[in-house]
Amino acid sequence: MAASAVTAAIAQTPQPQSPVTDALLSLPDAPGFSSSDAVTGESSSAEGLADYEHGFIPAPKLHVKLPTRRDMTILPGQIAPQLDSHDKVVLGLKESVTVFSVIGWATSAGYSHLTNGSPNYGTDKAAFGERLGGTALRNVSESIFSVSLFAPLLHEDPRYYKMGNGNNFFKRVVYAATRPIITKTDSGNSTVNLSLLSGNLFGAALTNAYYPQPNRGFSQTMQTFGTSVGGSAIGFVVTEFLDDALVAAHLKKAD
Repeated sequence: MAASAVTAAIAQTPQPQSPVTDALLSLPDAPGFSSSDAVTGESSSAEGLADYEHGFIPAPKLHVKLPTRRDMTILPGQIAPQLDSHDKVVLGLKESVTVFSVIGWATSAGYSHLTNGSPNYGTDKAAFGERLGGTALRNVSESIFSVSLFAPLLHEDPRYYKMGNGNNFFKRVVYAATRPIITKTDSGNSTVNLSLLSGNLFGAALTNAYYPQPNRGFSQTMQTFGTSVGGSAIGFVVTEFLDDALVAAHLKKAD
């Protein structure tokens, strides 16, 4: 009876959790763990038995999508893989034509068509096609210049690191809107985003080869450059809040 009572008391005593389990359960940044067992929660039956014998509770299985070298956006808590020059070249080519970028082309071309703004092709149906083509060519060239050319040369990281909804709304807006000016180096330090600024400047200069005559020249090129930087800021803000908007609209499940 005494032995049974002792055994029952031990069985009812809460078992302590391991530090790794505590971290995985309390931190939203679990994808940052590099151990395969910590990420998948898999262990052999012998290891699991040993854990129980020592009073540890095995970590639960976690289904985590880790970022790859082809991902332009890094989520909060994720450890981004190091990019080499080849990765940046491929990333720039890939990101120059995406669904998101096509929507941006159409939006920009549609706005300039409605306001008869730059580039001044006119307001008829043919003009909209010319605007769309000109916007696409400018954005593609800016992406390739920024990500594929200048990011490798200047050793800068062209990816966008989301701040996430655990932060103040205004802080997130300011952070996203300033990413055209501030970025990371390959070593993770903050620096002036010379790769994006240079890419947008070269892309704006290239418009002198295909924009109509009224939109050519130094002053017009600088206006195009300013518009491109502003467009980049808007794009980063959209990237920061897009998932939140989709969740609010019940078009995506919350993580």
